Amino acid sequence: MPLHMSNERIVIDISIFVMCMLFSSFAIAAPPTVDPCSLVTKSEVEQIIGKLKAMPTSDKEGAAAWCNYEFADDKNAFEVWVFPADGIDRAKKQAKKQTAVKGLGDDAFLTRGMHGLDYVDLFIKKGSVTVKLSLKEAAGDEDKLRKLAATAVKRL
Repeated sequence: MPLHMSNERIVIDISIFVMCMLFSSFAIAAPPTVDPCSLVTKSEVEQIIGKLKAMPTSDKEGAAAWCNYEFADDKNAFEVWVFPADGIDRAKKQAKKQTAVKGLGDDAFLTRGMHGLDYVDLFIKKGSVTVKLSLKEAAGDEDKLRKLAATAVKRL
């Protein structure tokens, strides 16, 4: 009997340990409190990219939040994502080719074709937040992202 209780106790101890580890990782990578739709306005996006169909929409999942902008021409696509600070490290591991961008936050880089999509992504880390601006590939896409990113960083 004592051996059986000992095995149960081991299972309980392991379960408690796993729960503690899970809660500590959530505390370290807590979701940012930044609203991604507050980083660039509708008029700023329209001035740089093109006319929007409607106001941007936002959503959240886990530690990520995003803002989606739909365009009247159905050709352009733009999103702003907000992650915990370590989001930039994960992005660097996934990006096949990175171009460093100076003057935006603590760290920033551009990449194309991430996850096989025809988008150019600009990742920016500032303090405890990583922001990703994502634009469907088109003429002048990098310049457009840099302009919007400069505005977004000021609002962080």
